[in-house]
Amino acid sequence: MVQPAGGLIVFWLFTALISIFPTRSWAQESPNGFHDVEPLLKLIFTIVATAIFVLENIPKANRHELKRPNVEPKIQSNPSPEPSSNLFAKFTFFWLFPLMRLGKKKTLRMDDIWDVHPKLLSYPLYLTTKAKMDADKAIALQSIKDDNDNNMDGDGKKKQFNLVGTVMHTLGYSFMVAVIPRLLYICAYYVRPILFSNLISFVTSYSEASKLQGIEPQDPWIGFGLLKALRLSSTDKQEGMGSIVNHMSTDIDNLISFFQVVHLSWSSLLEIVITFVLLYNQVRYAVFASLAVVIVFVILVGACAPFISKFQKSMMASSDQRMKHITEMVNYMKSIKLYAWESYFFKKIIKARTEQLNQLRNFYIFISLISVLLESIVPFSVFATLSVYSAISSTSNVLDIQRIFTTITLMNMLNDPVSSIQSSLSSIVSCGVAYSRLRDFLNSEEIDEENVIKNTDVTASDIAYEIRDGTFGWYTPGAIQAALEKQEIEAKEKAENDAKDKFTNSETATKVESDENGESTTLDEKSLEGKETNDGKTRNTMGPVLHNISLQIKRGSLTAVVGRVGEGKSSLAGALLGEMHKYSGSVHSYGSLAYVAQSAWILNDTVRNNILFGRPYEHERYLNTIRSCALAPDLRMLVNNDKTIIGEKGINLSGGQKQRISIARAVYADADVYIFDDPLSAVDAHVDHHIFENAIKTILAKKTRLLITNSVKHLHQVDQIVVLKQGRISQDGVYDELIKDEIGDLFRLMKESNVVAFNTGSETEEGNEVALDVSVNITEGEGDIDTKLTDKSEDISVRRPTAGRESSKTNENDIVLDDNNDIDNEIIAEGRVGWRVYKYYLSTLGAFGLTSFAVVSICYLAVQIYTQIWLQRWGNDNAAAANTQTKPKHSTHYWIFTYFAWLLSSVCMLAFTVGNSTAFIARRASKKLHTAMLGPLTRSPMSFFDVTSSGKIVNRFAHDIKAIDIELPILFIAMIFTVMMAVTIFAFCIAATPYFALIMIPLGVAYYWLGRFFLVSSREIKRLDSAARSPMYSHFGETLAGLVTIRAYHDSDRFAVQAMSLLDRSQQASYLTNATTRWLQIMLDQMSLLILCIVSLLAIVQRNSSHAGYFSIVLSQIGNLTIAMSGILTCVCGIETAIVSVERVREYSKLTPEALDVIPDSKTDPAWPQRGEITFTNYSTRYREELGLVLKNVDVKIKAGERIGIVGRTGAGKSSVALALFRMIEATEGSIYIDGIDISILGLHELRSRLTIIPQDPFLFGDSLRANLDPFNEHADTELWDALESASLKSYISSLPEGLNSIIENGGENMSLGQRQLMSLARAMLKNQTHVLFLDEATAAIDVETENAIQQALRREFKNCTVLTIAHRINTIMDSDRILVLDYGRVAEYDDPQTLLENKESIFYDLASKSGNA
Repeated sequence: MVQPAGGLIVFWLFTALISIFPTRSWAQESPNGFHDVEPLLKLIFTIVATAIFVLENIPKANRHELKRPNVEPKIQSNPSPEPSSNLFAKFTFFWLFPLMRLGKKKTLRMDDIWDVHPKLLSYPLYLTTKAKMDADKAIALQSIKDDNDNNMDGDGKKKQFNLVGTVMHTLGYSFMVAVIPRLLYICAYYVRPILFSNLISFVTSYSEASKLQGIEPQDPWIGFGLLKALRLSSTDKQEGMGSIVNHMSTDIDNLISFFQVVHLSWSSLLEIVITFVLLYNQVRYAVFASLAVVIVFVILVGACAPFISKFQKSMMASSDQRMKHITEMVNYMKSIKLYAWESYFFKKIIKARTEQLNQLRNFYIFISLISVLLESIVPFSVFATLSVYSAISSTSNVLDIQRIFTTITLMNMLNDPVSSIQSSLSSIVSCGVAYSRLRDFLNSEEIDEENVIKNTDVTASDIAYEIRDGTFGWYTPGAIQAALEKQEIEAKEKAENDAKDKFTNSETATKVESDENGESTTLDEKSLEGKETNDGKTRNTMGPVLHNISLQIKRGSLTAVVGRVGEGKSSLAGALLGEMHKYSGSVHSYGSLAYVAQSAWILNDTVRNNILFGRPYEHERYLNTIRSCALAPDLRMLVNNDKTIIGEKGINLSGGQKQRISIARAVYADADVYIFDDPLSAVDAHVDHHIFENAIKTILAKKTRLLITNSVKHLHQVDQIVVLKQGRISQDGVYDELIKDEIGDLFRLMKESNVVAFNTGSETEEGNEVALDVSVNITEGEGDIDTKLTDKSEDISVRRPTAGRESSKTNENDIVLDDNNDIDNEIIAEGRVGWRVYKYYLSTLGAFGLTSFAVVSICYLAVQIYTQIWLQRWGNDNAAAANTQTKPKHSTHYWIFTYFAWLLSSVCMLAFTVGNSTAFIARRASKKLHTAMLGPLTRSPMSFFDVTSSGKIVNRFAHDIKAIDIELPILFIAMIFTVMMAVTIFAFCIAATPYFALIMIPLGVAYYWLGRFFLVSSREIKRLDSAARSPMYSHFGETLAGLVTIRAYHDSDRFAVQAMSLLDRSQQASYLTNATTRWLQIMLDQMSLLILCIVSLLAIVQRNSSHAGYFSIVLSQIGNLTIAMSGILTCVCGIETAIVSVERVREYSKLTPEALDVIPDSKTDPAWPQRGEITFTNYSTRYREELGLVLKNVDVKIKAGERIGIVGRTGAGKSSVALALFRMIEATEGSIYIDGIDISILGLHELRSRLTIIPQDPFLFGDSLRANLDPFNEHADTELWDALESASLKSYISSLPEGLNSIIENGGENMSLGQRQLMSLARAMLKNQTHVLFLDEATAAIDVETENAIQQALRREFKNCTVLTIAHRINTIMDSDRILVLDYGRVAEYDDPQTLLENKESIFYDLASKSGNA
C-alpha cells in the first residue's frame, strides 16, 4: 500500500469545508436556488471536493512506491501499517484498529505484533548517534591536544560526553516539530471561555434565579488529534549488572518520559500567563493577589524539589545495591546452597530493599507535599482574588455572581496546566537523576585502543607479539586517584559511625562496581578493572601489576607461560589483549587473534553457533574442529546433536564440555595468533592430552600459540617457556636450557611436580592414545550430526543432567541434554487478570490503611462539594441584595473566612489521603510483595535455576517491582478520586435535568464497549512487552560477561547488532502499548465532545424550566465529567496493565520449594556427624523429573576418616555424588546414610551447614574478605588468619591496604581464578572440626607447587575427617585410601589405588597411564 499524500488530503479537506459557505450563500441569493447554474456548479464542486478527499484517504493498492536511488529498503516480515496510513489515521491512531480488532478475536502473540516503524529501528538511530559521538570525541581530543600544547603542565581535563547534544542531534527535528500542534491547541483552548460565557448568558437570561449560577468550564479539547500525536520514541558494562539493569529498565524510561512531558511543561507555563492576563480583565488589581499566591506556592514547591532529587538518587543507589545482591544470588545460587548461605543473602537483599523503601517513602512524602501544594494553588488563588476584590471593589463593580463565577472559571482553567506541571515535575526530577547517571556511565573510561598497536598483516613481521619494556596495571592513574579520594571520604564517614554500622558502610562502598556479571570468566570480569571504580577500597594491585616486561613471541611458535598462583599469568594475557592499562612501553601484534578464557564463556545458543561464533559454516573445517577438541562423542549423546541449545551460562554442560566448546570456537576461527588462558585445567588428563596433540600441535601447528598453564607436563613440547614471578619475567627460553638451571623457577616447578626426569616419549605411545576417530554424517541443509564412535569411543562421554539417548554400551538412557533445549521462554499469562490477583494486591495494603483511606477520601469529596455550594450561596446572597438594594444578610468576612475554613479542611484531608496512601500503605504493599517473591526464590530447588534464565528473574525484580513501587499506587489513587468525582457530577446533572438519565444509558454502554475493546488488546500487548524485555536483559548480561572474548575476536559490532534486534523486538510491544493508550484518549475525547454538545442543547431547550439555574452547575461540571470518565477508563486500563506485574510476582511467590531448611523438634545430635561414615544404599537420582538418571544403583560404604578419590571420564557422574550428598538433587531410589542417619529426614540447612565442600566453581561475592570467609561472623580474626595461612593466602592478604577488610569485587574479579579457589579452601579450613569434606576439583586452577602445599595442609587440618576428592590430576588422589571409579553413573571400580593399578584392564589404570601416573 502506498501512503496517501498528506498535503493533498489537507488541501481537499479545507477546500470542501470552505466551499460549503459560499455555496449556501449563492443558493440563498439566487431566486431559483440550485436550479441556477452558478449555485449548482458550486454544489457540484463541493461534492467533488468531498469525494476526492474521501478517495485520497483510501490507500492505493498495486502501485509502486517511489524509491531513493541506491537505497535498499529494509524488508520486514510483518510491517506496521503506520507508515502507509493517511494523515488523519496517524493523527487519530486509527492505524491501530486492525490490531485492536484482532486482539478482540484472539489472544495476541508476538508474531501478531507489527514490526517497529522503520524510522524507529534501533540500528539506524545507533549509527546516527554514533556518528555524532565520534565527531564530538574527535573535537574533544583535538581540544585536549590544543590545551596540552598551550599548557606545559599537561594537565588538561578530560572532555565530558555531551548527552544532551547527542540526543537532540538524533531527535531534535521531530522533537521541535511537536511545538506547532501544541501552540494550535493552546489557541483553541482559550477561545472556549468566550463561547461558554455566551452560552451561560443566553441560558440564564430567561431566569432570574439562574443569574446566581456560574460556570466552571473544563477542557473538552484535551484530546484533540494533534495533541494526541505528540509522542516521541527515543531509541552500558561498567557498574555491575544491578546498575546496568537499572540503567536499562529505569534510567532510560525516565529519560524518555522527559521528552513526553517537556512540551506540556513549557506550554503549561504559557497557559498560566494567558490565564492571568484574562483574569486581569475581570478583577483588575486583585489578580496580583492570586499571582502572589502562585509565587508563594511555587517557591514552596521549588524548596521541596532538591529533596526529591536527593531521595531519588538515594533510592536508585539502594536499588543498585539490591539488584547487585540479587544478581549475585541468582548467578551463584548453587554455591550459596552448598554453603547453606541462603539466609545471609536473603537478609542482605532485605536490608537493601528496606533502605530503598525508606528512601521511596521520603520521596513520596515530598511528592505528596508538592502535589498538595500544586492542587491548592487554584482554590487559594480564588480565595485571595475574591477576598481582595471584595475589599477594593466599588459600588458600580460589586462582586456579583457573574464576576465570581467568571473568576472561578478562569481560575479553574489553571487546573490543567497546574496538573501538567505537577505530573511532569516528578518526570523532570527523575530525568535529571537519570541523566546524570547515564552521563557518568557514558563518560566512564574505555579500553584504550592504543594499548596494543595492531597490524592485521601477519606476514609483516616474523614476530607475532612483542612487548618492549612494558609496565601494566588494571587501573588507570585517574581511576586510582578517584578510588583513593573516595577511600579518604569513606574513612571519615566510618569514623563517625559506630561499630555496628561499620560493616554496613563497607557494603555500601561497593555500590557501583567496575564490573558485575554472573560468570567467573577471569579476564572477562577483569576487563574493566582498569576503569574507574567507585569502591572506597583499593587493591594491592591498584598500581602496576606487570613490571618491565620485554617479550618476543615468534610467528608460528608454541609458547608456554607458567608461574605460581597470583604471579601475573592472566594479567600477561590481559596486556597482550589490550585489556590492561599501559603505563609505559609498547605492545605490537601481527595478525588476527583468538582467545580462550580460563573460565569458559558460553552463549545461550546452539553448540554449533557457539563454535562458529558468527563465522560461515565449512563442513570439513567444522568436522576437524570437533574431532580435535574431543567433542564428537559429546555431540553423539546430545538430543539434537550440535543443534542442541545450550542453556544460559552452559547450565546443561559440564565444566570440561564448556571449556572444550570454548577451545573449539578458537580453533574454528582460524586466526593467526591464539591465546589459551589455562583452559586445559578444566578437562580430564586424557582429554588434555588429546586436545594438546590434535588441536594445539596439529591443526594449529602453523599458528602462533600462547599457552598459559599451571601444568608442567607439556612444557618439554613447547618452543618457548616464559616464567613469571611477582609480575616480572624471571626466565625466558627453551625447555632444555631452562631446566638445567637448578636454582631457576622452572626447575623448582618441575621438581615440585616430580617430573624432572620426565620421559618425553612416554606419552606418545600408541597404546595410550585416545581413540577418538569418528564417522560423522553432517547434512548440509539441516546440519544434523550423527557420530559413531570406534574403538575406545566410550572414553569420553556425556554424563549430564539431560534427557538422552541410549549408550552404545548399555540399553539404559544416557544422561544427555534435554529435549526441550533448556531454553526458558517467558511464560505469558493469557486473558483477563483474575480477581484473585487484585485481592492478593489489596491484601498487602492492609485493612486499616484501606479503610482510613476510603473514609478520609469520602470526607474530602464531601468538603469539596460543599465548598462549591458555599460559593453558590455567597453569590445568591450578593445577587439578592443587589436586586433589592438592601444590605446582605451576612458580611463579606463571614463568607470569606468560612470559605477559607472549607479550603483548609479540604487541603488537610487531601494531604492525609495522598501522603498516607503513597508513603505508608503503598510502601507496605511493596515490601510485602518483594519479600513474597524473594523468599520462595531463595527456597527454590536448583532445577528451577537450571531452566530459568537470570534475565527473567532480574526482570521481575527490576521492571515489575518498579511498577509496583510507583505506577500502581498512583493509578489506584487516581482511580478512586475520579470515580467519586464522576458519581458526584452525574448526581448534579440528573438534578438539573431528568433527561440526562436517558443519556447515561447509551453513554454507559459506549464507555463499557470502548473499555472492553481497548482492554483485551492493551493487556496482552503489555504482557508481551514485559516478556520481551527478558531476552534483552539476558543478552546484555551475557555480553557483559564475555566482553574480553568478544573484543578479542573483534565481534563487538556483531553483538551490538544482535542487541539492537532484541531492542527492536522489545520496542515492538512497547511502542504499541503507548500507541494504544493514545488511541483510547482520541476515542474518549470524541465522546466527551459529543456529551458536551448534548448537554449544551439540553440547556438551550430547557432554558425556561424551573431547573434552568442548575444548568450553570451542569455546564461547569460537565467538563469535569468527561475528564473523570476519561480518567476512569485510563486508570482501569493502566491498572489492568500494571497489575500484570503483581501477577508475575504472585507467580514467583508460589514457586515449589525444596525440602524444609529446618525440621521442627529435630532430635539430631548438635555434634552430628561425629565420625563421618557415609553409606550409599542402592542410590539413584536425576536432576529433574523428565530427565534420565545420573547416578544408578550406587552401593558404596565409606569408613569414617577414609580418604576417597573419585574419578571417571567426563560426565561420568562425579560431581553428581557431591550434589546428592548435599541434597541439591533428591533421591529417586535408595538412601544415603551419614553416621547411621538417613540424610533425607534432615533439614537442608541442618545437613549442608554440617558438611564442608570446596566447589568446582569458586564463589566470591562483592564484600569484604572477612565477610567472604565468615559471613555469619562466627570466627575470631586469629582463626581467619590461620585459615588463610593454611590456604597459602596470608602473605597476599597481608599485603592489601585494608587486610581482612579489603573489598573483593563482584565474582572475585580482582583475584585470579587460582586465588579464588584458595579462598574456597580457606573457608573449608575454618570448618576444620567437620567430619565430612568434599573437594570437587578444588585445585584445578592452582599451580603444582601451591597444590602440594595445599594437599599437605588438608592432610594436617583434616586428618580425622572423611575426605572425598574429585580431581583431574590423578597424582593428587594417588595417596587416597580407596578410589571410586564411576562410569555412566554406576560404580565401575572401588578399591585401593595399588590394587586398581595392578589390573591393566581397569578404567583407573587407563586414566592413570594417560596422565603419567601408572
